[in-house]
Amino acid sequence: MATPEQLQILEADIEQTLFTLIDLALDENYLEMNEHFAQLLAKVQAAQLIDYKLDVLVDPQAFAPETRILLLSLIEAKARPRKRKKLLTHRIILKIWLRKNQRYLKEILPQMF
Repeated sequence: MATPEQLQILEADIEQTLFTLIDLALDENYLEMNEHFAQLLAKVQAAQLIDYKLDVLVDPQAFAPETRILLLSLIEAKARPRKRKKLLTHRIILKIWLRKNQRYLKEILPQMF
């Protein structure tokens, strides 16, 4: 498990990545979104909050807001029913995570329509 200082750095990385992903979503740059999100998931895995199968290994309620929202989004994405043989993709997780973010819902999503 990561130290409190490492978790603070991770929280800042998650928040920065979220803002980057929102900007990339506005530009419809999905390839770069996936790259940034994959890098973020690697950091979350290195902190031992998730495993290689994207299973959450900790109680999300014990973490700072952005980390908690990301972990809850992973849990929700894994729990959603999927068609047989359809893999859980970054895009599915990203959609859930972005929709849980208030700035995205109030400012960005309305601009997309």
